Amino acid sequence: MVESKRAKEVIDTFGVKTDVCRRVEEEFLGKDARLFKVNMDVPGQVYLLDSQEGVEIASQPELVGSDLSAKALALAEKASRIILHMIKDDQTVFLHVLRGSPGYMLHEALRRHTANIREIYIRISSHAVPGESSVTYGSLGEIPSKIENVIVADTVATGQTLESAFKYLVKIGELKGLRFKRVFIYGFLSEPGVKKVATFLDSLDVESVFIGIEDLSALASNNFDMPLYGLDLDLPGKNPLGGTTDTSILEKMIYSYFPGLDQPGDWSERQCILFTGESMEHGRIREHLEKTLARLEASKSKLSDYGWYPEWLERVYETRKRRLEEALTLQHCPM
Repeated sequence: MVESKRAKEVIDTFGVKTDVCRRVEEEFLGKDARLFKVNMDVPGQVYLLDSQEGVEIASQPELVGSDLSAKALALAEKASRIILHMIKDDQTVFLHVLRGSPGYMLHEALRRHTANIREIYIRISSHAVPGESSVTYGSLGEIPSKIENVIVADTVATGQTLESAFKYLVKIGELKGLRFKRVFIYGFLSEPGVKKVATFLDSLDVESVFIGIEDLSALASNNFDMPLYGLDLDLPGKNPLGGTTDTSILEKMIYSYFPGLDQPGDWSERQCILFTGESMEHGRIREHLEKTLARLEASKSKLSDYGWYPEWLERVYETRKRRLEEALTLQHCPM
């Protein structure tokens, strides 16, 4: 596909990689979604799932609460088609990494098609020391003696949290005499996170399949923000960031995504109710919206200073700002 003038400008300015994606024609996926294989130097299979719901969730941070859950379930329904098409064995476990994992709604989508998946729960706590984390909650129930597949829906930024979850699962597996053979990981994924997790799983002789929502993001210096493209908002000077996606996806995203913003946002806080492993709590939706509004202003300012702020981008900015401000006045969850 020959990119438009706008897409070419974004690719050239921020280094978005669009030449490593190949459309995979899958009839089972239907006409409302597309699948792309990413040619990436990792010991695993990497795909991108594209649909209207994915574009909206990734580019509209004001999409929260019940509306987000509905969109996430519709998108997860499409992801479940891909995973179930690839799974050939019944011994499958769904690993919830708390608190954010259930918000992807993949477990709900899978339940509609099969009863052969058992759900387990792990919560990871990050420590002050970079790169360190530990399990603070684990509920594994009656794990099958043989696990062929593990499915995870999670936000993978650095990959540290997910690696810790798998280390815990491996440790428990050694005690119980079980192991798993293949892992499916779905959600917002960064390039560094995919590389880290894929390399770790390969060291265990475990196959990995990654399904990213719309793109593989770049990872900002704060090891949290996962922009499709933009400037690193926490570093001085010009530090452009660009992820990986197909040109046709980028063509759609640039009309609604404001550069520099974290695509998953505070994923947990965008949700109405969160399971901590021990109790239920409310997502801090207002906090997410206020923080995103501040990051939107910071990104606009930095892009202007950088000398790249085309006229069409102002319309994206105005839309995001207006809708974020409107969202702050609304009730997003059932009373």
